Amino acid sequence: MLGLLFVGLLQENRFVLLGWDRQARLMSRSEDLDAVARTLRHLIEQAAPVSKWETPVFAGSMHSVTFTSVLPTGAAERAVRRADVELIVDGGHRLILVWTPHLHAFRVGPPPRPERTELLDGVERLDLSYLGTANGGVWQSAWHDAALPRLVRMRMVFSDPGHASWPDILAAPVLEAE
Repeated sequence: MLGLLFVGLLQENRFVLLGWDRQARLMSRSEDLDAVARTLRHLIEQAAPVSKWETPVFAGSMHSVTFTSVLPTGAAERAVRRADVELIVDGGHRLILVWTPHLHAFRVGPPPRPERTELLDGVERLDLSYLGTANGGVWQSAWHDAALPRLVRMRMVFSDPGHASWPDILAAPVLEAE
């Protein structure tokens, strides 16, 4: 009888530990998604011309977008890091930020190799849509205009069908140069 009680307690302990581990993994994934959402929102919100003499470069399709923005920096870093960025999902189901420094000069020599930063894995695709002032405020699947869009909507579709869905991320670019 004591043996059965001991086996029952071991099974209950195992069940509690498995539940604890699952909860920790879910919380960690949620924190990762939250950090990615903040990063994506920051990049879009900082998509603006560097000066009033530069026109914005903002070209978006249904699944990728290219623009000039300010890279997020750590609290210790003081310098603003302007970069030409692209958001894509690669063949390995990773959301990738591809960027090169944005220079206020004509390049002499070859451009620097783009840096690739993995933001999130397990992403099937990134669905993007753009809201402008033309067309009566209808969401568009592509953006190729000299003006910045009013809003950008980003939806992550995960490769694991069992993965919980994540709400759309909405961000508004700065519409005027400083």
